[in-house]
Amino acid sequence: MNTARKRLFGLFAIILLILSTTTLCAASEEIRLEELAYVSPQASPTGQEVTVVGSESGSVLLVLKGKSLYRVKLKGIAFPPLGNYDPIRLSISRLLRNTIGKEALIETEKTNNLDGPAYVWLKTEEGTLLLQSLLVSNGFASMAGKEDEYIDLAPAQAFAKDRELGIWDENRDKLLTVSTETLGINVSGIERVDGVQIEDVRILDNGDFGFVTLLVKRDGNLNGVILSIVSSTDRARDEDSITISSQRDMKAGDSFVILIALDRAQTPSFNFDEVWITYLDPRGGFLRLSSPDGKQSLYEYQYSRKVSSYVVTPLN
Repeated sequence: MNTARKRLFGLFAIILLILSTTTLCAASEEIRLEELAYVSPQASPTGQEVTVVGSESGSVLLVLKGKSLYRVKLKGIAFPPLGNYDPIRLSISRLLRNTIGKEALIETEKTNNLDGPAYVWLKTEEGTLLLQSLLVSNGFASMAGKEDEYIDLAPAQAFAKDRELGIWDENRDKLLTVSTETLGINVSGIERVDGVQIEDVRILDNGDFGFVTLLVKRDGNLNGVILSIVSSTDRARDEDSITISSQRDMKAGDSFVILIALDRAQTPSFNFDEVWITYLDPRGGFLRLSSPDGKQSLYEYQYSRKVSSYVVTPLN
C-alpha cells in the first residue's frame, strides 16, 4: 500500500465499533461501544499489557498489571467542565465503565511504575482501539496536545466538530434544564432506605472478587433496589450500578449476597444471590442504596487493620 493510501486509511477511516455486547453490569442506562464512531489514528498499538478495572474522576483509569494497581491518566485529551447531570458527563462515565474487564495496552515511557499519563489501547475482537481517539471522535473530550504530538488526534476532533457531536453541539446548552435541586441530590435531605441496609463488604485478591451483603429489614423482596458505586470525588455521581431483579420473598433478618467480579467466566464457587461484573476499590470508597420509592442511603466502606476487615458506616 503506498504512502498516500496509508495516510488516507490511517487518518480518516471512520468505523463503527463492533464489540461484544456482553453486559458488564445490570445498569439500565449503559452506553454501548458499538454505537460509537471511531477515527483511527496514524499510529500502531503498543505498550504493556494490563486489565482495566475502574476509573477515577473521568480522566484516570485504574489498571491491573499482575497484582499491582496503577492509575493511568489519559494522555493528550481534556474534558470540559460539566455539570453532575450533563448527558455528556453521564456518557463518559458509562463508556469508561464499559471498559472494565477489558485487556489493554498502556503506552508510556515508563517501564515499571505505570502511574501517570499514557495512551490507552483497548483490545477488542475487531482490533485494538485508542481510547483517547474514541472519546474525541464522539465529542466527549477535546485534544489537549499539539498537532505535532506523537499521536495526532486532530482528525478525530475535526470529525466530531463537523458533525456537532457531544461538546461541539451548539444547541446542547438548551437541553440542560434539570438542576440538582430538582433531583434532590442533597444527601441530608433524602430519606433513608428503610427496608434494607448494607451489612458487610468483603474484597478479595486485590479486587478480583468481592461481596456486598445486604440485610433485609422487613418482609418482602428486593426487586428494583439499586446498589451503586459512588464517585470518590463527587458523591452525587454514581460510577456504576446494579438493579436487583429478584422476586424472591424474604423475611426480616435475611441476607442477600451480591458477588462482585471482574470476569463472569471466572466466578468463584461461593454462595451468592446475584453477580455484578464490576470493580470495587480495595482501598475503600462509597456505596449507595436506592429504593424504587426514591429513598437513598449512602455508605462508606474502609479497611480496618484493627479488625482485619472492612467497616461499613452509614452517612445519612
